[in-house]
Amino acid sequence: GWLPDLRDLGLTEKHIPALYQRASIQQRLELLRGLMDGDGSVDGRGRCEYSSSSKRLADGVFELLCGLGIKPTVYVVPAVGFNGAAGKGGTHYRLSFIAYADKPIFTLSRKLQRQPDRVGRRTSETERRRIVAVEQVESVPVRCIAVDSPSHLYLAGKTMIATHNTEAGSNWLGYIMTHAKGPVAVVMPTEKSLNDWMAQKFEPMSKETPAIVEVLSSRSNKDSVNNAQRKRFTGGILYAKTAGSTTELKSTSLRYAIADEVDEYDWSTIQGDPIQLLEVRMNNFHDRKLFIVSSPTVKDASRIEVLFLEGDQQRYMVACPHCDERQHLVWAQMRWRKIGASQNVDHAYYVCQECGGHIEEHHKPAMLAGGEWQAFNPGAPFPSFHINALYSPIGLGLSWVELAAKWLRAQDDPSQLMPFINTALGESWADRTHDIKPNVLIERAENYELGTVPHGCLILTAGIDVQSGADARLEIQVVGHGPNNRTWVIETHVIQSNPALDATWDALAVYLNRTFPNAYGHQLPIAASAIDSGGHHTHEVYHFVRSRRAKRCMAIKGRSAKGGSILGKPSKQDVKWNKVVDKRGVDLYSVGTDTAKATLYARLNADGENGEDGLAKGPNERMVRFSQALEPSYFDQLVSETFDPKKNVWVKKAGKRNEALDTWVYAYAAAQHPEINITKKKKYEWDRLQLQLESSAPVEAAPSSATPQKETPQARAKPTTQARRRGSFVKSW
Repeated sequence: GWLPDLRDLGLTEKHIPALYQRASIQQRLELLRGLMDGDGSVDGRGRCEYSSSSKRLADGVFELLCGLGIKPTVYVVPAVGFNGAAGKGGTHYRLSFIAYADKPIFTLSRKLQRQPDRVGRRTSETERRRIVAVEQVESVPVRCIAVDSPSHLYLAGKTMIATHNTEAGSNWLGYIMTHAKGPVAVVMPTEKSLNDWMAQKFEPMSKETPAIVEVLSSRSNKDSVNNAQRKRFTGGILYAKTAGSTTELKSTSLRYAIADEVDEYDWSTIQGDPIQLLEVRMNNFHDRKLFIVSSPTVKDASRIEVLFLEGDQQRYMVACPHCDERQHLVWAQMRWRKIGASQNVDHAYYVCQECGGHIEEHHKPAMLAGGEWQAFNPGAPFPSFHINALYSPIGLGLSWVELAAKWLRAQDDPSQLMPFINTALGESWADRTHDIKPNVLIERAENYELGTVPHGCLILTAGIDVQSGADARLEIQVVGHGPNNRTWVIETHVIQSNPALDATWDALAVYLNRTFPNAYGHQLPIAASAIDSGGHHTHEVYHFVRSRRAKRCMAIKGRSAKGGSILGKPSKQDVKWNKVVDKRGVDLYSVGTDTAKATLYARLNADGENGEDGLAKGPNERMVRFSQALEPSYFDQLVSETFDPKKNVWVKKAGKRNEALDTWVYAYAAAQHPEINITKKKKYEWDRLQLQLESSAPVEAAPSSATPQKETPQARAKPTTQARRRGSFVKSW
């Protein structure tokens, strides 16, 4: 008779009210005993379980256990019926943890008797993780990155594990403004990153933190020292700058400075060293502090890596739960189990460097709680710290399983692998452009004819380089693309004619409208092309692209942004032709040539490594594939540049030509055309395309080399059903 009353009160779903979670320890322990008596169990070795089909109740019990210093692990399993029969669907939540007799969590004697004594057993999680007191203390100066000092502020995550503060720079800035007064500068890499930091970090902090609201002056458009880039607060001024605008601080004295993501600074365009300039501005204060933070980028060119090595090189040391040997976590010790042949992972663990014991992720909270920073270069002039994603507290970052899966998915894609190494592992990317030799690439060449499409190649794109002078010409390379980042060099071609002549562009139109046969009798067109307009004959390129004489032909211009996208968004450009200016007459796409070259070289290096079986990779495993019919000079040109980490730029080797490299990059950029974009194609899309192109029935072939014809009235007539189907198939390219 009481269920309708509960329903009227909105109490039909079992849960633990928040008030109960804040009750005394004894009251919460009694609550846990009542729950465990009804829906809990113990196996005689101290392993206890609580089971519920209600997620809300399971979450409440999880919090209750954590608040009592017990570490639970949650298992989500399908519901089952009696005698193991399949249930009617739904999900069940099992909370597993260890509790010994010195902390009885049952009142029923039959269950209580199964809780073993602690004698002779390992230290329980309860003893290692117990919260003994919560008390208010006066605010004191802190080292936010440290977690082993009782004077520091801590963040308690979902599992109530104390960790270091997140957003250390923002927290320190807030402390400066409210307690340690003085002028402070925050320097970001770009205008966008600065605006993002202001909008996502500073503005919310300045509006929602009472102590900062109290000291921060209100903004006035007429006040030159209180605007978007300068924030006046009681006792100081905050300067918000980009790396390229730090010269504006020349007449400013700083007590504090935060240099964020220093490896993303574009050092090639900055007048002077922003770090050195900040240090000079801080000389007037004896208690100055400079906080520099960044994910590393390229080895030997990473500023943060150099600073870390010059500092005391502190790493967070954690104890192995099996042998108690302290070590810092490194990716080389991670192991995982894949699900079949996929790149998905269902289990990951860490192997102790000392005893070889398997450390499961559920050990991590206790390891983090008992960890400590250790300097590997003691006596250095300043402290430096390194930490990676393996330390992320459970529930606050990617799990080990997720990291392992991300690592596997990145193996065949350097554009994903480099960010993983930089951001997840906190390590610099080791450049290997010097390792690739032309003769090694020649040995990898395969036996297929140039001008034909090998098995697995499903989309063709072309890159065109424009050359002027005495040897004026158009250099063309056709590259084929397939699933799993596979590429083939289909053909190279030269139009030996001056790009200032119309006949040159007529010949290019003919070439770009030809098709290439595959082994199944199908004819593949060039789906997109990219022509470099940044060096020579710019407006001739614009005019040709605007004429639309070739399908998806783009005018491009290289840019040297590190780590950026291969193909940027287009911008409208004026076209000057026959003394007439067409305002905003053509789209100009920017191409991240540095990123594309890094991608190619990383794939060439990866192709030379051994496969999972320990043997050298065969042709079908390689990502960049060549025909034996290519001239040796092609391979020499393809690896004609190397990366200079000192200047952070790609440099052409002395006496080398680089047309093969440039045109490969342009063809790869063409494959990122929004209507094709091979990097975003799903597996089912590749499968469908392969079924269409590698079946025995060929599609009606177009002439292999014919000048585009003018449209006739008959061609404009309504097509038949069969023709419409063929048209939709061609459009699906």
